[in-house]
Amino acid sequence: MVGAWLSGLALCCWALQAFAALQDNQPPPYVTTPELVVKRMLALAKVGPQDTVIDLGSGDGRIVIHAAKHLRARGIGVEMMADLVELSRRNAAQAGVEDRVRFIVQDARVADLHEATVLTLYLGPDMNFELMPRILATMRPGARVVSHDFGIGGWTPDAAERFEVPEKNYGRGGESAIYLWIVPANVTGRWQATLGEGPASRRFEFSIAQQFQLIEGAVHGTAQDLPLRGPSLRGDRIAFELPDGVGVRRGSTVSAQATGERMVGVVQVHDGDPAIPFVATRIRAYPDLYR
Repeated sequence: MVGAWLSGLALCCWALQAFAALQDNQPPPYVTTPELVVKRMLALAKVGPQDTVIDLGSGDGRIVIHAAKHLRARGIGVEMMADLVELSRRNAAQAGVEDRVRFIVQDARVADLHEATVLTLYLGPDMNFELMPRILATMRPGARVVSHDFGIGGWTPDAAERFEVPEKNYGRGGESAIYLWIVPANVTGRWQATLGEGPASRRFEFSIAQQFQLIEGAVHGTAQDLPLRGPSLRGDRIAFELPDGVGVRRGSTVSAQATGERMVGVVQVHDGDPAIPFVATRIRAYPDLYR
C-alpha cells in the first residue's frame, strides 16, 4: 500500500511539473526510466535484431542503447534537450553501439515514426493522446508501441504488465505499469470479395466497422445482412468465419493480410479440405476508425 501511495504521489508531482512546463513552453521534466522497466518494455515488445526502436523523449538514451547492445536492434532517440542528446551520444560510444543508434534534438510531436517497428514512450497521458493520430497514421501495421505508466487515450492495450520497481520514487520503490499496442491496419469500409478462382469462384460484399484493433462486420445478403463470426485483427492479419451459406460450407474461415485497399489470403474449411484463395478490394471507405 505504501509503495502504491508513493508511486501515485510521484505521478501527481510529475503531472504538475509537466503541466507547468507546457504552460511555459518548456520541455517536460526529465524522469529516467528504471533499468528494470527498460528491460521489461523491450521484452514485452519482443525486440530483436530485425527491429528499429524509436524512443520519444529519450533522455540519456538508455532504452535505445540497451536495445542495440543487448538485443542487436537499431535505435533512434528523439529528445528536446540538446544537453541530453549529447549525453546520449557519449553513452552510446561508451557502450560501443554508436554505429547502431542515433540521437536527434527534436520535439516528439513532430518526429518521423515511419522507420519504427517499435516505439517506446514515457511521456504522460496528454502527450500520448496527442501522439495517437500520428502513431496510427504513420506507423506500419504490426509495429509495436510500448508505454511506461501511461495509456494512449481510449486505445485498449493488447497486453499489459504491473510489477514492483525498487528504483522508483528515488529508491523508495513503487509499482510500474507497461502497456503494449499492436498498430492495426485500417480495414474499415465496404469490401467486395472473391472466393476461389475461375468459373467456380463466387463473389459477395461485406462491411467492417473498426475501433482500433476491435472489429465487427457483416456480409450483405439479398434478404438480410449476416454477421461475421469471431472477427479479429492483429496488425495486418485479419480473420473471421463466414456466415452459413456464404462460405464453401459451414465453418469456412477467412485468414488474410490487409494491405492498403486489398485483402489477400485463403478460406479454410474446418474439415481439412484444401484452402481456397480469397481476395477482397475495398469499394467504400468509412469515416475515421479511430474516433
